[in-house]
Amino acid sequence: MYYSLKNNVVVPGEVIAQQEEFVEGEGVYIDTETGYLRSMFLGKIAIDFNNRTISVNSYKKLKLPKKNSIVLGSVSSVRENIIFVDIYGVIVLYPRPKWEFEFSSPLSGAIISNQVGVDKFNDLMDIVKPGDIILAKVINSSNPYNLSLKGPQYGVIYSMCSKCGEIMIPQNNDQLKCPKCGNVEKRKISNLATSKLLKIDMKKTILMSP
Repeated sequence: MYYSLKNNVVVPGEVIAQQEEFVEGEGVYIDTETGYLRSMFLGKIAIDFNNRTISVNSYKKLKLPKKNSIVLGSVSSVRENIIFVDIYGVIVLYPRPKWEFEFSSPLSGAIISNQVGVDKFNDLMDIVKPGDIILAKVINSSNPYNLSLKGPQYGVIYSMCSKCGEIMIPQNNDQLKCPKCGNVEKRKISNLATSKLLKIDMKKTILMSP
């Protein structure tokens, strides 16, 4: 049985417990960088003391990504074998690319090295870099979401030059060039990066970044 904690209202992203204390239930995700359990949305905490599970009962049912959803996000950090992503919303590609829905605050996502969609690479920083805006596919059904860049439509759609900050221009399948300083950088580039059909408000998207 679940027992709601009276007056214990939490907001999206709020720390509600440590991973050692409880198992994450519905409406709760693990912050992979800190190990804390955080709330996915506005609601009240509920605890199953028998199974040591903590959940958040939402005041409002939120739309969340499903397995095989296509999401747009920003790369927050790149480690040796994993890429961390802030997910902003779900994209529909057909019949033309558009937002299906956006989130009020970013969700957590991660891409492990065998899901980058490139057979040979020396460094994950040749695939994406922090700050890149990417399209990716969801390969599980819970937060934090496991993502994949396998497939030509998945990868970087927007990137800024690491030297001067100018918007980079795709040159071919794996290179971006800065029109201002001439800097060339490697990436795993989406084939929609230059598509006029993909109309995303990049300034709004970047401002959503925590």
